[in-house]
Amino acid sequence: MHTLQEQKNAVKWLRILYPLWAVLGMFSLLYVPSQLIVLADPELTASNITSNEMLFRLGIAGSLITQLFCVAAVWFLYKLFYESYKDATILMAIFAFLGIPIAMLSTANQLLVLDMLNNPEQVILLLKQDTRGTIIATIFWGLWLLPQGYMIIRSPLFPRVIGWFMILAGVGYTISAFAYFLGIKGILIDLLDYLTFGEVIWMLWVLIMGAKWKAIRNESSNKDA
Repeated sequence: MHTLQEQKNAVKWLRILYPLWAVLGMFSLLYVPSQLIVLADPELTASNITSNEMLFRLGIAGSLITQLFCVAAVWFLYKLFYESYKDATILMAIFAFLGIPIAMLSTANQLLVLDMLNNPEQVILLLKQDTRGTIIATIFWGLWLLPQGYMIIRSPLFPRVIGWFMILAGVGYTISAFAYFLGIKGILIDLLDYLTFGEVIWMLWVLIMGAKWKAIRNESSNKDA
């Protein structure tokens, strides 16, 4: 049985994990590619990676560690919600654990890049394949937010609106992934990208506000009465 203290510990660890996860994710998924990769110029990309191999390797390590952080996040969310929402926590874990290996395996393409730096065209092909694998993983990154959103809405610990933001984020991630493979571009993709900020709102709420533990005490008191 998950006690109130276990739930409090879960929130405490999420408040530590979320900022580390976000910073590392932005470093590996946004900063490193922006510094090294120019898809329209294979020669420049290969030259950048050759000149900054350690930065490229750090990006690979960061991508892998980000997925390990995801495992930790699933565990702490499980501890937080399982007692009240067993089916939803199991569904959340299934979606997360389907996406994690896909993302980690797609990162293997970046390791192959290091063996292909004398072939710039092949470098770009491998980087594009890595991107495609990441987008496939994005489907599950979206789906695992849906049961999270449901649990947040139902839980007295958090504002219901945060849960709806999470559901919108899940929809944004999932549909944008399919839109990519269907070749859909334009304003729809921009709108879907904005929806994904719902996950950031949840992380910021946990980091800054934590949980409303008084709501659980009041709920318990009402049941006892």
